[in-house]
Parts: sequence; C-alpha cells; structure tokens
Amino acid sequence: ENQDFYKVCEAGQVPPFDVLLTNPPFSADEHFSFALDFAIKSGKPWLMILPVHVIFRNLFVNPTQDLPWRPFVVAPQKKYNFKTPAPLPPPPTENRAKARSRSRLTHTLWVVHGGENQALHQRLLEVAQKKVSDLCHVATNVLELPKVALPGEWTDEMRQNAEREGLELP
Repeated sequence: ENQDFYKVCEAGQVPPFDVLLTNPPFSADEHFSFALDFAIKSGKPWLMILPVHVIFRNLFVNPTQDLPWRPFVVAPQKKYNFKTPAPLPPPPTENRAKARSRSRLTHTLWVVHGGENQALHQRLLEVAQKKVSDLCHVATNVLELPKVALPGEWTDEMRQNAEREGLELP
C-alpha cells in the first residue's frame, strides 16, 4: 500500500519489518537525516542509496560515528541513471543541461549496516565482497573508495570530514 512514510512514522504506525531498503529523496537534507535517524534507531539491518557527497556531510558522519561498527558502502562502477517515471511531471526546463529525464548528476552508492547484529553486519560485508565486487567497489571506509566515486566538488564541511578520515584531497 502506498503511504506517506513520514505520516506513518509520526503516527507511530510503522509496520513490523526485518530490513530497511530505502532511496530517500535527494531534494533536501531533511530527507537524509530522517531516513538515517529512522534506520539507526530501528536497530534493524538497513541499505540506503545516497549521493556520495552525503557520506562526507555532518548529517551522516555525526550519527554514524557512534555506531558500534561503521556502515560499509557499495559503489557501482558506473553512475546510475535515474529516470523520471511517466506519471510525474517532466523535469524543470531551467538549467536545461541538468534537467534531463535521465540524470547522472551525482555518483550514488549503497550504504549498508547490519543494525544491532554484528554477525549479520560482518556477513553482509563478506557477501558483498565476494558476490558484487566484480560489479561494484565495496569499501569499509572512505579511503577505500575509488577516486571516480568521490565528489567532484567539496564544501568545507565535507573536506574537514574527509581529511579527518585520512583522505588526502587536492
């Protein structure tokens, strides 16, 4: 059933679930923060597709740094194409170079965490390393990300977080 996730959460009516698989809207930071907060507090395993720049932002770094084990990422070798579904309005016409029906504006990656189950977290990592490593790059920290998957532009906040992790930037 198609429901508004925010309203379901607000009403305390989230149905039981075993794993959270989500693609939060990329349109505002609040979506990332809400989805990440929900995922962490659930204690369940979660997989979340995010633009790569988000993992360098405080809204991701701060809540994940206190987890007993850190999420790992699965970065596809090529950028995903996102296509606007037919029932939705066409993309905006302003900034036409960026307003395509297919968009590869940012590199996205899957952020994966086993929830409160460390053995499951480790198993998910092992499976990712064995089964998808020919299609994607599996990284347990930002130092292992391929250069092509890194953001093209860095804010001061992102740069500070990247350098704190030991990533050397130009």
